[in-house]
Amino acid sequence: MVRHNYKGGNHEKIEYDVLILGAGPAGLTAAIYCGRYRLKTAVVAKSFGGTANLAGELENWPGFIGSGFDLMEKFKSHAEKFGARFLQAEVSDVRKEKDRFVLEIGDKEIHGKSLIVALGTEHRKLNIPGEKKFAGKGVSYCATCDANFFNGKDVAVIGGADSAAKAALYLAEIARKVYISYRKNEMRCEPISLKKIENHKKIEIYYQSVPLKIEGDNAVKHLVLEQEQKDGKMKKIKLDVSGVFVVIGATPVVDIVKNLGLKMDKGGYIITDKEGKTNVSGVFAAGDVTDNKLKQVVTASAEGAIAAKSAYEKLKFMCK
Repeated sequence: MVRHNYKGGNHEKIEYDVLILGAGPAGLTAAIYCGRYRLKTAVVAKSFGGTANLAGELENWPGFIGSGFDLMEKFKSHAEKFGARFLQAEVSDVRKEKDRFVLEIGDKEIHGKSLIVALGTEHRKLNIPGEKKFAGKGVSYCATCDANFFNGKDVAVIGGADSAAKAALYLAEIARKVYISYRKNEMRCEPISLKKIENHKKIEIYYQSVPLKIEGDNAVKHLVLEQEQKDGKMKKIKLDVSGVFVVIGATPVVDIVKNLGLKMDKGGYIITDKEGKTNVSGVFAAGDVTDNKLKQVVTASAEGAIAAKSAYEKLKFMCK
């Protein structure tokens, strides 16, 4: 399988066997496997590592305990060892032309015989002072990933839907105290979860409250809330916490590939089969952008490997 460089129109055109959109655990693992299948592979992303970079320390990747950033650096080096080319760039257009896929990047067109979409998700942010500063230093978007770092400590959960309720109940098994801040006057999680929360001695809810800022020095020390009182007046509350878990939802990054006509579920996640195939021939998807239920590094990596295998088998069939 050969890569071709050629020019046409106003664009320099480069062809690969496999194009991978996204460079988180799924995209990087797919690149490793594609390289081992001796496929000419290009990984295109605005940044490398994805949301895994936000994990201050990973404890649930087998055989490794360390920062998410360090693990993703190992993934990237591994993929480069097997020949994957990395292009740090923003894609302006993705389209299918007959049996080829085209990515437009500036004045270049990257052509591929197959496409793996591994764009992941974007956590919804609070966009308050301190959130970005303390990301990975007390601010987390994943209770499953980071709860164990707060054993015996006080933490806060921002949000009121099912995910926030489950995060609070899980954290309550580990942390000393769990505060919930929610902007409405009643949580909108499942009634059974709400009952468990209300009866839990470790959990305290601050309804009709919004987070104003996160304070600390080298790590989180305080969460400042503003809560509406019964008389309608607003009161500032400072919670002494070591961790702030922001659980207000995530959105799949799919806008750039919507023109391909990929089938998605109600949440906008790409629907795949067990082989990582989508409804569009030659397009595979892996990781958090798919409709899988467990959004973890290990599951994203597994899906990346499966998508790469499926892409290889598709290309092998085309070459016969």
